[in-house]
Amino acid sequence: MSQVFNADLVGKRESVVDELLLLNPHQTPLINLLGFGNPVTQVEFEWYEDEMFPYVGKLAQNLPDDGTNEDIDVDDVEPFRKDQVIKINEELMKVTDVDSTNNQIDVEREYAGTSQGSHSNEDTIEVMFVEGEEGSDVRKARYKARKRVSNYTQIFDEAIKISGTAAVVGQYGIEDLYEHEKQKKQLELALQLEKALINGVKYESNQVRMMKGIREFIDSNVDDASSSDISDEKLNDAMQDIYEAGGFATGGNYVIMVPAKQKRKISGFDKADIRLERTENTRGQVVDMYVSDFGQAEIVLNNNLKSDEAIIADTNRMAIRPLNEREFFHEYMGKKGDYFEGMLVGEYTLQFEQEKAHARIKNLG
Repeated sequence: MSQVFNADLVGKRESVVDELLLLNPHQTPLINLLGFGNPVTQVEFEWYEDEMFPYVGKLAQNLPDDGTNEDIDVDDVEPFRKDQVIKINEELMKVTDVDSTNNQIDVEREYAGTSQGSHSNEDTIEVMFVEGEEGSDVRKARYKARKRVSNYTQIFDEAIKISGTAAVVGQYGIEDLYEHEKQKKQLELALQLEKALINGVKYESNQVRMMKGIREFIDSNVDDASSSDISDEKLNDAMQDIYEAGGFATGGNYVIMVPAKQKRKISGFDKADIRLERTENTRGQVVDMYVSDFGQAEIVLNNNLKSDEAIIADTNRMAIRPLNEREFFHEYMGKKGDYFEGMLVGEYTLQFEQEKAHARIKNLG
């Protein structure tokens, strides 16, 4: 009979975190990739992120080449302030006022002797600099508050139960039935956590909480492929979106997570996809790398994604964090009638920083 049935062990906790990390990485690739981070102390974990004012906007109207000083519609006034010099195509303009209510900016055209051009709806407006004047007073400062982001911890639990008879009779090929069942339940829990990390939706109702997953976090850089196939161009475009949002400014450790269907298509690319031998073998011998104009990323097969999507994420900006003293553990509950029972419990959340530094391609063919 297994040692776990010793009455002295009832109620004693046994950490199973190390055992979870030794699971087959093909079943839980994200957990295997990230491991577990430092504990959090609240069921709603909060962190703060700094953001710069954007330096790019877009026209929300056509702009002919016969204007002087005029109001123009923009998609968002946040990048703009009074006395900025902006550039649309080859024409420089000076911002003379900002109307946040109507999403308009007043501009003085032909700034610094540049020629007027004809500009189209959704043309890029680039902020160049703020006009400086000798002997001027201190400019009115503007402040962008740090952004508060949060996620809930989610409980994952499973029960182990075997009858008194099963505990003592021989099981073909199984030396310890209770331990065998425990190992199976650990894999089930790891798969549940993996799926929540990717697919979860932030939710709370009474004592029930669900964490927000990667798919829900990524909001800015989402490309709808409209049933077309994944391609080098699509991946490069997504990497460019990340680059333009400042994602590669601090280096990053990027991965492209894809399901089996999309992995096969990437393997068929005739460029930008290389295979490298690892110099160490802690997590496999061969790795696929995608090389773009904006950096490279390891290609990670993850069948817990939808078959029609690809996610590009920076592992340096992600962490799987347990609630304090709630890392995955096993607890033997003792003999209950003619059966023995135990439980596995863990409570975790996902910290996902600076969502603009990640991208998702959806509705792939």
